[in-house]
Amino acid sequence: MENKVQKTGTSMSQPNEFLTIKSANEWIDEAKSKPIPKKIFGPLWYEEELCILFADTNQGKSLLAVQIIDSVTKGQSTLGLEMELKASKVIYFDLELTSKQFEMRYAQYDKKKDVLFDHFDFSDLFLRAEINPFGFDEDIEEYETFLFKEIENRASKSGAKILVIDNLSCVISDNEKAKNTTPFLIRLNNLKKMHGWSILLIAHTPKRNLFAPISRNDIQGSKSFINLIDSCFAVGESQKDPSIKYLKQIKVRYGAFQFPSENVLVCRIGKESNFSSFKFLEFGKESDHLKQLNNINKAQAKPKAFELKKEGYTNVKIAEELGVSEGAVRKWLKQVDLEDQTDS
Repeated sequence: MENKVQKTGTSMSQPNEFLTIKSANEWIDEAKSKPIPKKIFGPLWYEEELCILFADTNQGKSLLAVQIIDSVTKGQSTLGLEMELKASKVIYFDLELTSKQFEMRYAQYDKKKDVLFDHFDFSDLFLRAEINPFGFDEDIEEYETFLFKEIENRASKSGAKILVIDNLSCVISDNEKAKNTTPFLIRLNNLKKMHGWSILLIAHTPKRNLFAPISRNDIQGSKSFINLIDSCFAVGESQKDPSIKYLKQIKVRYGAFQFPSENVLVCRIGKESNFSSFKFLEFGKESDHLKQLNNINKAQAKPKAFELKKEGYTNVKIAEELGVSEGAVRKWLKQVDLEDQTDS
């Protein structure tokens, strides 16, 4: 019986059935004919991945997204990160900015004449879509479904294999709940597989603890839906200088975990001539860019941490309450335990 299975195969599904079942060897044989995914933005985003880029408000998420798109459509790398594709068409669903706001980011401004000039020259492979307020006349409750279908239809017609959706808040009205974001990400994942698309989804992070490293817990909505995506990276703001940002890798499937807390990409954000962008400065440690406690704050926070622990607070909750990292709380509580042992 075993030999018969090996010869005839074990596929048990038809093309239009929901689940496809094959032997592990059959799946591997099928995968052999598919090319190895290429890097779009170094190890942070690969071909045919659903990737999330997230950050707090006004940290340059959209600027970085456009910078990545410009590199892909021109077949060039950016920030020193490999881009292994030839110049490719990208469609950018800009669901926040007006065309004028977009223009102002990519042109020089003459204050005396109050005019924009010397506009940046994007590739014709860079397609931008924005919402037409007169294009929807259905019940507002159906808006999100309508928008999703429009994204699929327009992307299919454009011929683009790379999509950037900016941002999650504009697609899902209540994205703080997993029950709303999970179905959307599942649908995006299905589109990725059906069409062979590479999708970058921009998301916000709610107010976060500036003393603590960025983690998957900071992503907008439920941290659980990070399991539904292939990769994820974040933009953090340096507490030394608001113009300095750092890129940190949060999740990876294909490549190496190359940019964790100990090796983030430190950049300066700004506008040179007619292009607002990130400029690479160095590799660094995230801890160097987090908010630091001064001695006065530490003296007040340590006993408070011990009080909260006695009240049943977890280390994570104590950290949130005091605005420090969970690691700092652990260190303080350990010191208190050692002092108690010494006294006894």
